[in-house]
Amino acid sequence: MENILGTKLADRYLIEELVGVGGMCNVYRAFDAEALRTVAVKMLRDEYAADEEYLRRFRNESRAINALSHPNIVKIYDVVLDAPNPYLVMEYVSGITLKEYIEQKKPISGKTAANIAGLVLTALQCAHENGIVHRDVKPQNIMVTEKGEVKVMDFGIARFAMSQSRTIDGNAIGSVHYISPEQALGGAVDQRTDIYSVGVILFEMLSGKLPFDGESPISVALQQVEQNPKTLRSLNPGVPVGLEQITLHAMAKDPDRRYQNCGEMIADLRRWLADPKATFPAYAVKAAKPARKGDEAPTAARRPVTEAGAAKKSARKGGKKLRDRLTTPLSKLFAVTCGVLAASLLFILVMFQIYQPFKSVEDITLPNLVGVDYTAATAGGAYPGVKIKMESEDYNTDYGAGQIYRQRPNAGTSVKKGSTVQVWVSAGSKMVTIPTFTNQEATAVYGKLVSLGLKYSTTEIASDTITEGSVIRTSPDAGQSVAAGTTVVVYVSVGSDKEKVQVPEVLGYPEEAAVQTLRDAQFDVTVTYQLTDYQYDGLVMNQSPASPSMVPIGSKITLVVGTVDEANVEGSATVILQTTPPDMPGTVNVTAVLNGSTVYSEVIEPRSTRLISISLKGSGTCMVDVLIDGVVYKSASVDFESGQYYWTADYSAAFGE
Repeated sequence: MENILGTKLADRYLIEELVGVGGMCNVYRAFDAEALRTVAVKMLRDEYAADEEYLRRFRNESRAINALSHPNIVKIYDVVLDAPNPYLVMEYVSGITLKEYIEQKKPISGKTAANIAGLVLTALQCAHENGIVHRDVKPQNIMVTEKGEVKVMDFGIARFAMSQSRTIDGNAIGSVHYISPEQALGGAVDQRTDIYSVGVILFEMLSGKLPFDGESPISVALQQVEQNPKTLRSLNPGVPVGLEQITLHAMAKDPDRRYQNCGEMIADLRRWLADPKATFPAYAVKAAKPARKGDEAPTAARRPVTEAGAAKKSARKGGKKLRDRLTTPLSKLFAVTCGVLAASLLFILVMFQIYQPFKSVEDITLPNLVGVDYTAATAGGAYPGVKIKMESEDYNTDYGAGQIYRQRPNAGTSVKKGSTVQVWVSAGSKMVTIPTFTNQEATAVYGKLVSLGLKYSTTEIASDTITEGSVIRTSPDAGQSVAAGTTVVVYVSVGSDKEKVQVPEVLGYPEEAAVQTLRDAQFDVTVTYQLTDYQYDGLVMNQSPASPSMVPIGSKITLVVGTVDEANVEGSATVILQTTPPDMPGTVNVTAVLNGSTVYSEVIEPRSTRLISISLKGSGTCMVDVLIDGVVYKSASVDFESGQYYWTADYSAAFGE
């Protein structure tokens, strides 16, 4: 890729600095000249820009992120796929990776680690609810901002179809230190795969060490499949028992014995945060025992991984009886030798399974099956010498229903006669019904269209009724069904082309005077009423649009006028709260909720003792909840007639006070 520093993409994004180099993309810091903000531009590198597989993975990332909206997931602002080097324009996150944070802080305190893991899980839960498995969750793909925010990023290998899999080979997906056993074996993956990775990250945060490490990716992958990690408390005695149990439960070898969804693990983390002495004895996951000389590594896998694994399991049962009979030094030496040979044999067999060194013995050259009807391809005698196996049937805009759109190995590859060719078959073009987007912000609509598998173009027109930057209509119209990949024209308002005038200020005016003032200025006036006390009775409490906004002549101005309900006049009360927020990264948010509405909110520094005065208005007797970062801290009963209150519940102990 030529040096693009100092250039402007799409006449909008000024490239300022190269900030990261990944396996398939470069990441640049850029300035968005239209939105006036710093952004990150993730651009596909030259060597991959013409490769269909990498283009597919790049499109997957744009689809994955566009389908998501969550404060702990990096936002995407723009997607450009028709450039020589396709790129994404994303939220620029200032901070460090969780990997760097771990290296700086290790080991991390239990509460901080549990909070970080909980935030990562809430982001993944959002992805899973949208049918997306990240498949590459690792601390290098998690950012910790200067404010203590946690952001999950890099959905480049995410899958919408959870049955997809990939084996560990020369182009291994995911970092081998964080992949699940089923990933290491090339099996099907689902949301539980991401949960395993979060368990590994939590292990690393609490201990400062990886649960598995080795000299090669293959050796680490074998450990992920066959071995259990050491106990956390053996590496860091300060780790609470309950938090260790949560971590090891998330790392269970068998997906059925793990947390089944993010919500389950989040609930246990919250329970532990509320009571650090809580334990979870029901979790049966066990850590590795110290190995005796000549013993094989313990395993938690319920099913044998390979033929070699089955042989190893059988040998282990017989080997245990044999060891019981070994009493002489010579016998023990023999046992050690047998153990070494068995381990070597397992490693060789796994390597053979992964790399298939004898596959290069050439008998036939694979034909090109792409574009061929699957039924015709599998008819007797159509392609002698190969077995054709359908991997999946998916929507595809480039090939008709029933046609093969991908094969593996590729056409022209030399294989042994009788080899199996994997094929992917088109189900035809997916039909998408265009939603109604009128009055929605255009930038949000673009993301929704991309997530639906549609393309878009923009046409700007004037509108007296639709605010600037919002969608007027689409073409094709809302409710119509179109094929995935169709370009939808989005008509975006640039505002009214009528003469604009300044809105007069009428806040605090009596109703009659305010209405007359606005009508004299040729505005259309609508009045609504809001219950208030005698101080604002009959006066304008709010106006929209507010002064000194410039709006077209004849625009509608809405006034909110105060009125008093004589039968239900509100009283007031003031609640005084002394709090010491928990030790968490960044700041914490203190809120008060009265009758389901937030009546107070303030961001304060952790561990700072504060006296907080919360002024309330209401009638009768009501309950008010005070929360820290969304979790109830104290509850009080307030009598608005007398202005008195008393605390009914106190959960401050759960916050470390």
